[in-house]
Amino acid sequence: MAVFTAIASAIVGAIGLSGVLATIATSIIAGGLAYGTAKALGVFKPPSMDQGRDPGVTIQLPPATDNKLAVLYGNAFTSGPIFDAAISNENQTMTYCIALSEETTTGTFSCGQVFMNDVELIFTGNTATSHRDPNQSSNTTYANKIRLNMYQGGSTGSDVIFPVTGTGNTTAATAIVPHWSTNHTANNLVYAVLQIDYDAEAGLTGLPQMTFKMRNTLSNPGDVLHDYLTNDRYGAGLTNAQIDLNSITGTANTQMKGYSAEQVNYTNRAGAGATHDRYNINGVLSTFADCNTNIDKICQASATFFTYNVKEGKFAAVPNRAISTAEKANCLVYNDDNIVSKIDISSTELYGLFNSVEVEFADQNRKDQQNTVKVSTPNSDRNANEPDNELNYRLDLVNDNLRAEALANIDLNQSRVSTVLQFESDFSGLQTDVGDVIKVTNDLYGFSDKLFRVMRCTEKQTDTGMVTVQLSCIEYSDGYYAEANVTESAIPDFIDIPRIPIVTPLPIPILFSNDGYSNVGTLPGSVFGNIMTNESLKTFGAGVQIEDANLSNTSLANGNTFVDVITPAEFDIKGIDLGDYSFDAFGTPGGLVSGAYDLGFQTAGNITFSNATTNQVANIGGGGQVFNGFDTPIPTVTSQTKFSTDPTSYGLSAADNYKPDKLNVQIQAFSTLSSSNAFPRAIGNMKYQVIHVTKGEK
Repeated sequence: MAVFTAIASAIVGAIGLSGVLATIATSIIAGGLAYGTAKALGVFKPPSMDQGRDPGVTIQLPPATDNKLAVLYGNAFTSGPIFDAAISNENQTMTYCIALSEETTTGTFSCGQVFMNDVELIFTGNTATSHRDPNQSSNTTYANKIRLNMYQGGSTGSDVIFPVTGTGNTTAATAIVPHWSTNHTANNLVYAVLQIDYDAEAGLTGLPQMTFKMRNTLSNPGDVLHDYLTNDRYGAGLTNAQIDLNSITGTANTQMKGYSAEQVNYTNRAGAGATHDRYNINGVLSTFADCNTNIDKICQASATFFTYNVKEGKFAAVPNRAISTAEKANCLVYNDDNIVSKIDISSTELYGLFNSVEVEFADQNRKDQQNTVKVSTPNSDRNANEPDNELNYRLDLVNDNLRAEALANIDLNQSRVSTVLQFESDFSGLQTDVGDVIKVTNDLYGFSDKLFRVMRCTEKQTDTGMVTVQLSCIEYSDGYYAEANVTESAIPDFIDIPRIPIVTPLPIPILFSNDGYSNVGTLPGSVFGNIMTNESLKTFGAGVQIEDANLSNTSLANGNTFVDVITPAEFDIKGIDLGDYSFDAFGTPGGLVSGAYDLGFQTAGNITFSNATTNQVANIGGGGQVFNGFDTPIPTVTSQTKFSTDPTSYGLSAADNYKPDKLNVQIQAFSTLSSSNAFPRAIGNMKYQVIHVTKGEK
């Protein structure tokens, strides 16, 4: 809180004031500056597009004392850190406690959808009865093996938020987590208790990536800002006496809450007219970030200036909006009668004007995957010889294209502001607050009741004791806030394309007995959907698979020399695409660990290139793994290498017109593990494939 209450002086310094001015009472726009406005005021910093995952917001973290929990407002997909776990039911049931959000001062949380990896779990009560894969096909592989309870603010039955009220399930968390007692209150947390029954055949061997679509009824920007400002657990910890409450939570359209709740027209994805709240906060705030940063994110998502008014000694909000005709009539006028200094004017150079804005946001229609909107100045409205200049940034608390585009339009319009004004007035300037729109009349500059918005207001005292007010203003126009005809983006369609298998080392269940180990059965192959979104096709196109085999060798001789563990395979590759291919192989060693042993696994092979008269053979393969002197089990061995089907990669002349003809692949291994009837020396569950992915092509 000490840091936060010093925000005024900190911002004064950030904008560039120093010395005497820094110690004089200054009211100033403290946050929520659109990038174009900041640029015009000379405080513009190019926004960062480095959007690495935020700890504690969208990824799972191991328990650690330095973890911090995010706070969720509105609608957002999220996960969070595991803060407790247990194994029960004779080691068959795994229980995970996953923290999702701080409990906000007001607001009710609920859960809409639950995703495990890429599939949506369907629940009856608290039990998963089926799941839907990305193409919406229903599957019962996980039926009755996954249970979910969610809680807000505690661990009793009355704190249950999933299953929803009326389903008959109000089980306390203390009755689910094996080692919890009534002392485990989990106060002020929104969290999930997930139970998974171990099933290797179903792939349930640990905690998968869980994603929850959460809803907090606290979403109006005015209410959100007030909550964050006053909460001393995750926010700024201010009192209501330190805040201009009316400016933030007032319901008039001149106040933050009221202006954000105004209904705005748009065209829905069906082509019909509809309305929605002008602004909403939808996303998670990282508590790793400082208060100033998070306040700025809230204000930028709602086109609001956050101010500190020294005269009142309070923080306030000023919506960045068009003022009414009545408000214009009452604007304070500044002219030769009350301006007591020269007028300093600055303008943006031609090469500094932005003529397009691209905004990145988390799209609610794509499970909060990143999406962008782009708005541009029409060529007819550009200056002569104006070069292309694009502004790129991200809105962390916006998750739909409608509001992202509306905010981008305001920023684009304001970024083209050409006039910034600074002058001193007499004591009458004390009537002006930051955020106010004023009128300026000056014959020298041709101003006649020209409108400017005040961004900084500093009291000064002259050597003669006269009180003056220095005003820094930016040009105002109703046109900045013109509401464009925005259309709701469509929910992404899925398209059928040939499936591209992806090989991933799978955990193989192992039995240990008398220092021996062997797989207890083969796992089913990973199930991959046969669909890809159009968006995905931009970076991950079609592909070619030469082979996908699953083999085993249970009679591997004892030794340290590589030998074939599969029958070498030959493939006709005439007409194959030229380019880089991936040759991947995996296997599970078998045998007895009776002491130190050696183990090796590798791929090999060759390509035959042919023309009309002759053949040329080039070797491929390599990579693999070798373990010498190991005395503990090794569950999986792998070999992954890249090779080319382009004959010029092997020194063959393009003029000789060589073409790929045949591909021979080998998998080789050695092992000095001991062997028995129950645990033979072997390489089992071998899987290999040769694939080529054509990135960036549809």
